[in-house]
Amino acid sequence: MHGKHLAAALVAALGLTLSLASCGGGGGGPKTMAQAQAELDANDVRATDPEKTAQSASRAATSLPHFGSVTQSANRDANGVTTDRAGAAFDGAGLTVTVMRADSSTLTVDTTDAVDSDSSRDTFTNVPGASRTWRTWSTLNVSGRSATLAGLGVTSANGSPSDWLAGGYWLHIAGENLLSSAPTVAGAGIGAFVDGPELRSPPSNLPGMGTARYEGLASGTFYSRGGTTSPWRNATGGFAATATLTADFGDNTIQGCVGCKGDVQVTGVSQDSATGEWSAVTDTSDVQIRLGAAQIDSDGTFRVQDVTTLRPEPLRVGLTTTEETGSWGGRFSNIPVTTGEPRLAAGTFGSTSTLSDGGERSYVGMFVAGKQQ
Repeated sequence: MHGKHLAAALVAALGLTLSLASCGGGGGGPKTMAQAQAELDANDVRATDPEKTAQSASRAATSLPHFGSVTQSANRDANGVTTDRAGAAFDGAGLTVTVMRADSSTLTVDTTDAVDSDSSRDTFTNVPGASRTWRTWSTLNVSGRSATLAGLGVTSANGSPSDWLAGGYWLHIAGENLLSSAPTVAGAGIGAFVDGPELRSPPSNLPGMGTARYEGLASGTFYSRGGTTSPWRNATGGFAATATLTADFGDNTIQGCVGCKGDVQVTGVSQDSATGEWSAVTDTSDVQIRLGAAQIDSDGTFRVQDVTTLRPEPLRVGLTTTEETGSWGGRFSNIPVTTGEPRLAAGTFGSTSTLSDGGERSYVGMFVAGKQQ
């Protein structure tokens, strides 16, 4: 139930990416959901640049996360490590996320720009401890030269400004005349993050033996380009799923899966290959994003470029996956449970694959998983 709420809230913003470059009218401030939705219905959504967003998603999916907070984005160094630094601030009610880039420029995402929000009891992150709440926001800020949207969430102990953990993802489009009928999109940037007080310093110690299971929420964004046999040309949206992880403290490794337990909830829009028309899609997917074994470092961090995307149900007849790759990583909480293991693991992940007909699919997201009994 809560996972579906999250998917709906996040994709409410993500679906708007298709109209950002074709908005009519003046003014450069944030738009309400009603205004943006009206423009989505009334304008040619093909005027945006799904090619650039798909390229950015593929690049973000293969970037290794950066630590401080955990940030994974399309901006990376020569070693493939993300150069963006996302930091969150939560005051018990609102959330502000600041992304610092390598060139010292910043991107700020703030819940004051929320076009949709939802609040519910936290059951899916399974964080041990006090009763918690989970709140999500979809934010949108559009001007003539940039458009930024994000899906944000925060879990907190009864709204505590000290016991909280935030995560989410963003899409930033830069260009000229984005509010006109003839926009120019210069580029797109995509990223995901998790941050909070218990991730900002290492655990005092990690167990030297034994295993631990972690389970919770995964959510993110996907971008697809159809191949020569596909009935759709482009597709984009949000997804929400269950993340399951197993840590082996004896050999200092952790591995997991997004979507191996339950369905993946998908909501978004797709563009028909023949007509070029866009339509809404709400469905479940059997995709499984397998997170390969990563080494756990002494500071409780882990990351590796080892992600595979599996589909138990076969692809279309004659269609195969020709190439796939991805990166993932995260941090353990510095708060232990009574048995000594960290109470949660949180991080980011991405996967991208190429199909035999030339189609490409990319997923970028975050996870928050609590220690299971």
